[in-house]
Amino acid sequence: MRRFGIIVAIGLMLFGFTGKASAQWLPDVPNMKGKFTYGGDFDFGMYGRYLNFAIAPQVGYRIFSPWEVGVRGVYNLYCYFDSTYGNSFCHYFGVAPYTNFQFYKGLFVHAEYENLYGLERYNHETYGGEWYRSIFVGGGYRTYSEGGSYYYLMLLYNLSYGNSPVATGGLYPYVSPLVLRVGFCF
Repeated sequence: MRRFGIIVAIGLMLFGFTGKASAQWLPDVPNMKGKFTYGGDFDFGMYGRYLNFAIAPQVGYRIFSPWEVGVRGVYNLYCYFDSTYGNSFCHYFGVAPYTNFQFYKGLFVHAEYENLYGLERYNHETYGGEWYRSIFVGGGYRTYSEGGSYYYLMLLYNLSYGNSPVATGGLYPYVSPLVLRVGFCF
């Protein structure tokens, strides 16, 4: 029983120090009520025979200082290069209305409904397109600089992963239900 009390006391001391440290590390947030935000994110990656390029500009509006609503434009290009069977290119484009709410010094929760149209080209032939609808939920952290601009890091979970129709070639806009985004707004 005494060991349990010592463990609880040490845990409370560590928790108390962690609470003080996090309060010192997270800076205060500027008041951005009634302001438009512009920005977005982009992605580029090449691994093996795959090439990925994505760009997603966004426009948002701060209804209240912690609450933002907006829309993202999305364009994704996935390429698979194969000298034996031919190359495959998938183009996904669409819009994604979103909302996020900042609950504590840069920490926020995020929800988004993404609607993408996908076209696939295989060996210079275009196959019919498919609609992909995804619902993302998650959270992140934004760090502010002068003038209210900020950078953000966000981890989202795709609630619709696996429930969307699959394109003719079996490619889907996301390879995992988890999506990591790094972006900026000003």
